[in-house]
Amino acid sequence: MQERLTTDCDEVAGSGGLVDVEPEGALLKDALRGLVGVFALHDAILIGYLALTTIFLLGAPPTELRAQCMNRNLAGIAALVSVCVLVRRATFLAPLLRSVLYRLSLVGAFLLNYLSLRTLLPAVRSDSVDAQLLHLDLLLFRVEPALWMERFNTRPIVEWFSFFYFSYFLICFLSMVLAVWVARPGRGTTEYAVGSTIVYCVGQLGYMAVPAYGPIQALSHLYQGPLDGGFFWGCVSSVVQAGGAMKDVFPSLHTAAPLWFALYTFHRARTDRRLFWLAVVAAFFSMNIIVSTMLLRWHYAVDVVAGAVLAVGTAWLTPRLVRWEEGLRARMGQPQPWSFR
Repeated sequence: MQERLTTDCDEVAGSGGLVDVEPEGALLKDALRGLVGVFALHDAILIGYLALTTIFLLGAPPTELRAQCMNRNLAGIAALVSVCVLVRRATFLAPLLRSVLYRLSLVGAFLLNYLSLRTLLPAVRSDSVDAQLLHLDLLLFRVEPALWMERFNTRPIVEWFSFFYFSYFLICFLSMVLAVWVARPGRGTTEYAVGSTIVYCVGQLGYMAVPAYGPIQALSHLYQGPLDGGFFWGCVSSVVQAGGAMKDVFPSLHTAAPLWFALYTFHRARTDRRLFWLAVVAAFFSMNIIVSTMLLRWHYAVDVVAGAVLAVGTAWLTPRLVRWEEGLRARMGQPQPWSFR
């Protein structure tokens, strides 16, 4: 009788014990599968950026500006999470509609994150480290390039580099349109999204860690006079005054972003030779933009070096992260990030 009762209990309990429980780790795996099914890697980075900046704000002095920034960050996190859940779980909506909504939400998130820097940066830190950045330039280069380049302060040169500095916004827009809206969704789209998210999120976190106004303001008393610019210099000045973050110099995203776009295009050209000359043009614009950041007095040389390191590091890391994400999604039985079927 005792032997039969023991046998019956073993049959009921199974290998997991007296209670019919999931195998060890199964619940965790199911939770991870659900997260992978809703959030792509670049979504997680964007949400993590907003969460981290909110933590920075918690450590800042309590002000009305800080409260506004925190509310905006929390609203941004809620919006991103809601959109990701909607576009990847609301299968009753047409795939095309979900695809367009998702792309628009990403563009909006990047734009709003940049525009919010004007209030976010002073809320996080009210000081500046221009003196330290200048000291690094003098230590490393024996000269401050923004001051040394004043000898080229002539209308044609200033206008040339102002044009390229202003073209940064056009390059950002065109690269996004080509990679996210025109190109066939796949690994290339994912690499662009992951790399661009890393560049901008890491760069903007750098602004918070190293707040500075740049040579145009901090060294204004050392210049012989204002820049001798015309139409394009006027465009640059107007845009910066209207929407610039004002303390956004380290690292130089005017260096990091165009250089990342050029490196990304060269990487894609390895499998699609049609992109080679587009990559050459992107590299030409990138080099001129990099020079313009110092000639137009916006950046110290160390800002440019940091931006270049960020771009090169991102170009090296991104393909590896994307392959890892593809493997994780395959193991979890989840579609790739840009599939909305």
